[in-house]
Amino acid sequence: MRILLLNLPWRRDDRRGVRAGSRWPFTAIPEEGGDIKYIPFPFFLACAASLLKSRDNDTELIDAIARGMDEAAFMEEVSAYRPSMVVIETSTPSFDNDIELAGRIKRNTPGASIVLCGPHATTYAREILVRYDFIDYVLTGEYENTLLELVSFLKRGSELKAVSGLAFRTGRTPVVNKPRPTIKDLDELPWPLRQEETIYKYNDGFAGLPVPNVQMCSSRGCPFRCVFCLWPQVLYKEHRYRKRNPVKVVEEMEWLVKRFNFRAVYFDDDVFNIDKGHVTGICREIVRRGISIPWAVMARADLMSKDLLSMMAEAGLYAVKYGIESANSRVLKLCKKDFNVAHASKMIKYTKELGIKVHLTFCLGLPGETGKSIQETINFVSEMKPDSLQFSLATPFPGTSYYDYLKRSGACLPANLSDYDGNGRYAGNLKELAGLDPEKFKNDLCNNLNLK
Repeated sequence: MRILLLNLPWRRDDRRGVRAGSRWPFTAIPEEGGDIKYIPFPFFLACAASLLKSRDNDTELIDAIARGMDEAAFMEEVSAYRPSMVVIETSTPSFDNDIELAGRIKRNTPGASIVLCGPHATTYAREILVRYDFIDYVLTGEYENTLLELVSFLKRGSELKAVSGLAFRTGRTPVVNKPRPTIKDLDELPWPLRQEETIYKYNDGFAGLPVPNVQMCSSRGCPFRCVFCLWPQVLYKEHRYRKRNPVKVVEEMEWLVKRFNFRAVYFDDDVFNIDKGHVTGICREIVRRGISIPWAVMARADLMSKDLLSMMAEAGLYAVKYGIESANSRVLKLCKKDFNVAHASKMIKYTKELGIKVHLTFCLGLPGETGKSIQETINFVSEMKPDSLQFSLATPFPGTSYYDYLKRSGACLPANLSDYDGNGRYAGNLKELAGLDPEKFKNDLCNNLNLK
C-alpha cells in the first residue's frame, strides 16, 4: 500500500491559506515575493507519516502550502506517486477548496482510497460520508494511531468496526465508530517527519525570533475550557494535558539544531507552562547539554511565576507568545478563559525585565464584547508595550461551544464555509466589528504604539 498524506494547496483570489498545524486556520495576503510570514509545521500529518514509516509502510507527505505549490504542479506530483491511499487534513474555511481537490484526486487516481481528517472532518464525519461518495474514510480526533490501525486492518481484511476514531461506510450506510482516546504516552510516537524540501519553509518568527527556526512540541492538550479554542474541544475533547519526557524533548531539540543548523526553536505546545516540573526538566536538560540557541514558547501569562521565568531565561528563553484574548474581565468570564489579568500583567512586565521578548495575541468579538471592552484591550496593549502583536477576529468553528452559543443566540452564521476565516471576516454578531479588517486594525495600532 502506497500512502500519501497531503496538506493541500489553498489559494483564494489574492490570498493564501494556512491550515494543517494551525489551531486557527485562515487566509492572508502574501508579502512581496509571494510568501506569507507564518507557516506552521503540520504536526499531526508529520507524526502520522513518521509512524507509518516506522511500521514499514510506503509513505510520503506533500505539504503544498509550505512549498507554495499551485494546483497544477501539486496534482502532477500526486499522480506521479500513484497512491493507493490519500490522507487529507482539512479545515472549515478551506473545506470547499479541499473537497473539490479531493474529488479531482479521486478521478485522477481511481484506485486510491480518499481519507479525510482534521477538525472539520471530525465534526461532520457522518454528513461528509453521506454527501460525498468519493470520500471513503474519515478519521476523527487525534488521528495518528487511527490511521495506522486503518492501514493495518485493510491489509489484513479485518472488520473496520473495531477501529476506534474511524468513520466509514457499510454499503451506502455511514458508520461512525466510537471515539479514540487521546494518546496517553506521547513518547510512543516517533519524532515527526522532517523533509528536505520543506525543512526551512516553516516559520513562526514572532518578536524577531531568528530564522530559520524550527517548531517542536513538548506536550499536547489543555485542561482549560475556552469556548473558542478549536483543538481542545474537537481534536482532543478530553481536555487532558499530556507531556513528553523532558530528556527526549531536548534530545530532539539538539538533533534538529545540529543536523539542520537552525538558529532558533519554538515550542508550539497548546500551553507550554501548565506543568512547572515539566518546564523545569526541559530547562535543566538544555543547560546540562550546553545548548545555547534561542528558544521560544506559547504560554499563559497567568500561570507564570518569577522563579519559573528566571529559570527559563537562564536556559536561553528568547521570547514568549502569551494568549490574552481580552483585557475585559466579563469577556474572559463569558468565554470561560478563567484568566487572571492582574497577575498576567505582572508576569508580562517581568518577562520584559528579564530581556525576554513578548508577543501578545488577542481575539476580538468574543461573547460580551463591546466597543468599550475593545478599548479596554487597546489600553492594555498600550500599557504592556509588547515586542509584537496579533489581533484576530473571534471565529465560531463548528464543534466548539462558541459556535453553539452563537447559534442559540440567533446570530446569523455564515452560510459560506470560506467565511469562517477570522483573518478576513468577522462571523459573529457585534456590529462594532462588522467589516473590520484585523490586519489593518493591528497595523494601525502597532504604528500608533510604535510596535512591530
